[in-house]
Amino acid sequence: MNIALVDDDRELLEKLRVLMIQQFAEVSDRLYNIDTFESAEEFFADWSAGKYGLIVLDIYMGDANGITAAERIRETDSDVRIAFCTSSNEFATETYGVNASDYLQKPITAEKVARLLQKANFEKIEKERAVQLPDGTYLRCRNIIYVEYCNHKLTFYLKYGEPYGIYCSFSKAESLLAPCGYFFSPTKGLIINFYEVAKITEDTFIMKEGSALPIARRKVKEAKALYKTFQFETLSREVDF
Repeated sequence: MNIALVDDDRELLEKLRVLMIQQFAEVSDRLYNIDTFESAEEFFADWSAGKYGLIVLDIYMGDANGITAAERIRETDSDVRIAFCTSSNEFATETYGVNASDYLQKPITAEKVARLLQKANFEKIEKERAVQLPDGTYLRCRNIIYVEYCNHKLTFYLKYGEPYGIYCSFSKAESLLAPCGYFFSPTKGLIINFYEVAKITEDTFIMKEGSALPIARRKVKEAKALYKTFQFETLSREVDF
């Protein structure tokens, strides 16, 4: 899961990042990536729809307004959780329009950060996360079993529904799915979802729906190591949806 923190106060930004890391360490062994940005401009230079599960925006950022930034985010990303870091409730009414999930009242404390993260409900975020394909179609990431590239066409094999095909580059599929953290390319032209793996053999991923997908010889060691790490991180937490 990716989280973005946007605030022009460098000291506060670092404090918030550290408190989040501490909270995650106490409640979960899952890895979360936290990116920090000192301005809205810096954030938007890196941001793309679907990249983050939670974005925490300061209401005041120099000449920028956190609500304006949230409105821009909502133009293309309706699912991401947005929380505002603020010292007052002055803008409470205006934030309704961007569907804010919570507020982080200054001064920031460990208890306030814990409440924010609990309310964010990351398991639900992950299960509902979707990617937008170049043709405008949205696919839920956890519904993707694997992706196959052949003759300049990507085919998404889905847990629910018929396979979906689109003419698109393989590198585009990799860039779209990489932020999720549980997709892996075991060989050229193939991306698998670790959640949908039943078992791994010496050179094959056996998927839960029965497909046997090859692992390139040069990637066998990496595949086994990454899948073992994935199993450890998700032990006892996966729930069917």
